[in-house]
Amino acid sequence: MSIKFRINRVSMQTTGGLVEYEFGSALTVLAGSVGVGKSTLFELIKHGLGGEALLADVVETSITSVTLDVTVGAQQIQLTRSTLPREWNRVRVFDIKDQQRLPDHFIERDEPTLNSLLLESLDLPDDMRAAASGGSTNQGARITFNDVFKYMYISQGEINKQIAGSGDTYYQPKRRAVFEVLFDLTSPEILELRSQIASIRGNWEVAERDFTVVQQFLSDSNTQSRLDAEKAQFEALKQRADAEEQLDSIRELTIPAIDRETQTLRELLGEAERTLAESQNSQTFLQQQHSDFKRERYLIDQDIQRLDRMRFSGQLLANIEFAVCPRCMQSVKNRNVPAHSCRLCLQPDPVLEIDSEGNSSTYEQDQLRDQAKEMDAQLVSVSSSYDALSRVIEDRKALIVDLSGRIQERTQERITPQLQAFADATASKAEAEAQQRELEKTLIQWDRADDLEQKAVGFQRQLDSKKGDLNVAEAALNVRRIDVFDELDEEFSELVSAIGLPGVKTAKIDRKTYLPILNGKSFQKFSPVGGLRTATQVAYWISLMNVALRRRDTHFPAFLLMDSPRTSLNNSDDLSAALYRKLVTMADAAQGRVQVIIGDNELPADYRQDYEQFDFDYDHPTVPTVRHPGRDAVRRIGVEEA
Repeated sequence: MSIKFRINRVSMQTTGGLVEYEFGSALTVLAGSVGVGKSTLFELIKHGLGGEALLADVVETSITSVTLDVTVGAQQIQLTRSTLPREWNRVRVFDIKDQQRLPDHFIERDEPTLNSLLLESLDLPDDMRAAASGGSTNQGARITFNDVFKYMYISQGEINKQIAGSGDTYYQPKRRAVFEVLFDLTSPEILELRSQIASIRGNWEVAERDFTVVQQFLSDSNTQSRLDAEKAQFEALKQRADAEEQLDSIRELTIPAIDRETQTLRELLGEAERTLAESQNSQTFLQQQHSDFKRERYLIDQDIQRLDRMRFSGQLLANIEFAVCPRCMQSVKNRNVPAHSCRLCLQPDPVLEIDSEGNSSTYEQDQLRDQAKEMDAQLVSVSSSYDALSRVIEDRKALIVDLSGRIQERTQERITPQLQAFADATASKAEAEAQQRELEKTLIQWDRADDLEQKAVGFQRQLDSKKGDLNVAEAALNVRRIDVFDELDEEFSELVSAIGLPGVKTAKIDRKTYLPILNGKSFQKFSPVGGLRTATQVAYWISLMNVALRRRDTHFPAFLLMDSPRTSLNNSDDLSAALYRKLVTMADAAQGRVQVIIGDNELPADYRQDYEQFDFDYDHPTVPTVRHPGRDAVRRIGVEEA
């Protein structure tokens, strides 16, 4: 059966107080002139249900939140959503039946989501995807409650233009998928198969394209075929094995040449080379040490010469008797000078008396001369050690030459004839290894191509398998599909005929687009805009609702929110009366199982006694707590200005 969906109450918290509307009738009309706020109320309902609504200026300036009391399936819940953009994402939820506050739900990003709550209440999964048919590689976008709501709410901006987003090309796969879901012409399993097929098709196309690119590269680069490369690799492996076998044979022939005496000579040669290296290292060290001592000896000589010059200068100055101070030019003759003191500064006189031979020296000079003698002795010792090491080095070099010659004599008769063969075998092995490496690169490229081909083949098999599963699943629904569309065609044709759409002789529902066909043309081509398209759309929705209510085996929500159908009909009394007659007939037949809310001028007088009508004007708008600015200030929501 169709799913119950009813708006019981709409509450708006405004800056001037609380405004509430209760909808207890199966058919309710919000009547009033353009601009009294009918569309404002409808868009607030959409906003409260989590949709992206077109909010009027009065909402932005004077309404802080909207609360909806709704019945969805077996649940009756209260949803409260702020009109402040920074708080849009959060919706407060209250379970009216159980009288308890539920966790806040969110529009996007955070969990739990309002979308999941509403879809689950409609007995629909929240993870269905709408993949495009044909060759699409996109797994499809998720079907949300907002997509379902397009089949429940016809805004004034769309009522004379498009049906459930039919004017947006990108949206068509999802629009058709929602139609199928609501009439049970598909299943979550079928939608999942379609999504998987699209995803697998995308993977297959990528793998096929990659395989083609690699194959083309191999062809353009004149790369060997796999068969030729494998044959060449086998030959390279054989060449390498033959070379290694020949090298092993040569080694076996040369092993006897290394007898006991030769081994002893090699050991002596190794020892001689080791001692030669040690002696050369020691000689280098002594050479550096000799240079350091010579430099230090030179510095000592410099210090001795400096002290000699100082002593000589002091001796020369000591014999001068100053009569006046060389600084201030005052006489120093008449002063009392203590013994052993300087006549000028009166400090103790350090100058020693010069002996008759002039050989007196200082303590420091004596120390330096002693150091010079020690340094000379060390230089002699280092030179002696250096000379001794030089003789040892010459001896070791001679020994090495002798031992090397003796070893050469013992081995050349056996090894020399094999050297060329050894070199040839080594070169052959190296050539085979190089060729093998290049062939491995070539085979890796072919392996890459084969892997891509196998990957593409694997995806193709998956694709064929999933398509087979999809065909089986869809075939199981073919009978139902035919029955539903036959019933829709009959209902739509009878309704169009009954309301008397001008110029329409035949009317049916397209099996592929699920949209109206008039006289064999799509409704967009039959009537680009205007009242005829509006009447067609209203007839379409009434037909869908009647079939869903009559069959009782669909998920189609028994709810219709329609904005300004009569206004869009240019107030054609006969056509609007006929449409309202069908709406009333539908509401009567449903016996309380459907709810229709319409924003329009007014109900035809014949039906006011049975159904509810709210009347509004500029003095009494839908938001009465906020003063209406007047007709001249009206800006219609979702309607382009001429």
